[in-house]
Amino acid sequence: MDSASAAEPNTSHPVAFPHRRWKNHPCAGVDFPDITSSTSDARWMRLACDGLAAHLDSKIDLLAGIDIGGLGLAGALALRNALGFIDIRKVGSIRADVVRSLTANYELGNGIALSKGHALVGRHVAIIDDCLMTGGTALATAQLLDQLGARCTQALFVFELEGLGGRERLGESGVAVHSLERLPPVQPE
Repeated sequence: MDSASAAEPNTSHPVAFPHRRWKNHPCAGVDFPDITSSTSDARWMRLACDGLAAHLDSKIDLLAGIDIGGLGLAGALALRNALGFIDIRKVGSIRADVVRSLTANYELGNGIALSKGHALVGRHVAIIDDCLMTGGTALATAQLLDQLGARCTQALFVFELEGLGGRERLGESGVAVHSLERLPPVQPE
């Protein structure tokens, strides 16, 4: 675990959220930042929610939390800001009647899914996830929501791995990105 985990949150400058890195996950040359060191502590969870909330567009009325790391963040943020919440899951992780987007890559596995029956037409949706890498999962989410009649123009992340193209990929598709902390793709020794 990084030494930042022992530090107290400080809102006077950018915050370094406690996390541990999973070496070469999900692929060689990428060390995924595991946010559970932050979300298991109420002070850090509040700081993450407050930081994300500060960047929510005023038109947003629904949050789409991406499986797994974005689910808890989106649920807490939805409650904090009196917004709706839906969960975006990896295909196969839910058993209800689903709508799918099958775009396989290392981030998505076999794609994403959400349960059918959500009233999405005309809703303004922000995607919430713990980490932005290549943007594949967030882009598939935005495209699926757009196909179902929602307007998905914003994606918020706690971490962003620099140099993997996620910000650019989403931006080219009209999705504005904000991350609370940018990290190199490989944890420095």
